Amino acid sequence: MIKLLKLQKAVLVLIAGVISYILYLVLDASDVNGARYLQMIAGILVMIGALWMLYPILFAKKDHDGNAEILTDPTVEVPVDEEEEKNL
Repeated sequence: MIKLLKLQKAVLVLIAGVISYILYLVLDASDVNGARYLQMIAGILVMIGALWMLYPILFAKKDHDGNAEILTDPTVEVPVDEEEEKNL
């Protein structure tokens, strides 16, 4: 699902935010002066990652009925459910 919606980069940014927060906790326990900057970077990365996750929802194209159609990566094959195969 993550690859289907092109959200790999958002997940990587979130992971980088969590790692930088863990580094902040380690450096803060050691009383390093610049540790608070890692906390700021962690917060910014988590906010960017969360907003990036919302991108497909916010910019989904709507069809004539008003339903949102989320565009996915065309190179990824979507498995077809058994019920859909029976209907075809």
